[in-house]
Amino acid sequence: MRLIFIFSALLMSSACQKQAVITPQKPIEQPLSIQQLIAGIEQCQADQTCLAELNRYFNELAEQAKVEAALEPELPEANEANTQQPLTTDTSAIPQLNEPLLNNVRIQAALNEWLTWKRPKLIEAWQNYQFLKNKIWPPFAQHDIPESLLLAIITQESGGRVHSMSSAGASGLFQFMPATAKRFGVRGTIGDYDARYHPETAAKGAASYILEQQGLYGNDYAKILAAYNAGENRFKRLNNKHNNQSVWESQFFYDLPSETQDYIATVLSAKLIYENPSAYNVVLEEHDDATTLIRAKNDTSLSELSVCFGQHNNTMGWYRILRNLNSSIKAKRVIKQNAVVVIPAELKPIYESKCNDPQLMGLAKTIHDADFPDRPVYTWYKIRQGDSLSSISRKFKCTSKREIAQLNQIKAPRYLINTGKKLKVPKC
Repeated sequence: MRLIFIFSALLMSSACQKQAVITPQKPIEQPLSIQQLIAGIEQCQADQTCLAELNRYFNELAEQAKVEAALEPELPEANEANTQQPLTTDTSAIPQLNEPLLNNVRIQAALNEWLTWKRPKLIEAWQNYQFLKNKIWPPFAQHDIPESLLLAIITQESGGRVHSMSSAGASGLFQFMPATAKRFGVRGTIGDYDARYHPETAAKGAASYILEQQGLYGNDYAKILAAYNAGENRFKRLNNKHNNQSVWESQFFYDLPSETQDYIATVLSAKLIYENPSAYNVVLEEHDDATTLIRAKNDTSLSELSVCFGQHNNTMGWYRILRNLNSSIKAKRVIKQNAVVVIPAELKPIYESKCNDPQLMGLAKTIHDADFPDRPVYTWYKIRQGDSLSSISRKFKCTSKREIAQLNQIKAPRYLINTGKKLKVPKC
């Protein structure tokens, strides 16, 4: 058909050249009979312009044949790939935009962030959760709080990093403020840190908080999250002001702090993804979360061990996992010989085979020590009226009342301090 069209066009072109006074008309594509085709070829052979166009056309066909011949070994694979099923064949698995949450433009915008530039945070939080699940999921499961909500909260709050802290003083996986933590039983110190950094204790507190809010708002997770972010008392007043209507109503929504507005949509959109990751083209691979205990053969640190373990079965490395599993140990802390360390069970063979290599571990120690150069290990703090060792330890976030007392030879249990005196306080 293409050849027929070319001959028709060339014949018209030849005629136009002979009758230049006639205005050219766009040729109409009509099938030619065999007799017309033969006559056209004979006429074209007698016309140099037409013959040149015909030769060019056949040269192009020859070049195309060469290209196809060169690609021929790849064609079967391409054809085979074309016969495979598409990634998603069950369209019922794809979320429909008429679902209440997905019909919300704020949720849609937050989903776009999670599925584009924030996707690495989503994946990292999931990987961290694999080794935290047996510590933090039980209190949520006990109260039938969705696992997807737990995951969404820690993803946004801390990225699944046990030692996360904010400039406002919120700390731990669930970013508890000191007063809220105390109210829900997240108290005391465990090792080098206060209880907010202890996964099991913090998870019990967070589950209790959500359970309390469910008593007020049922399973309206938008309101529960608003209370979690803005403060339960503040949100309760706003909810009463707006007669307990939906938080998405414009007047109510824009009465919330701007941070809370973003927080609700961000956490709920992450919850949707965790509920059905494949529907959003997200792959969340489960990891063997078994752990084991080892005794340090030599003085070491978590960072030195992470250098030793490298990227074995984990492209992101093991430092964060090691810190989460050993939540009571500071990053710079020297782990003494024979001390117990928790590691993923799959890394034990690596520890036995690689972590005794003098060259590798010598390098690991050198770069660890360089990360904490010589500097004062404490700072001075002038005691103010109303201060206590507990309140001072909270101000410095990564120390404890007991540690400050030992450094300043203050005796328990009263821990008496005097206004105006100076204390040595450990630096983070």
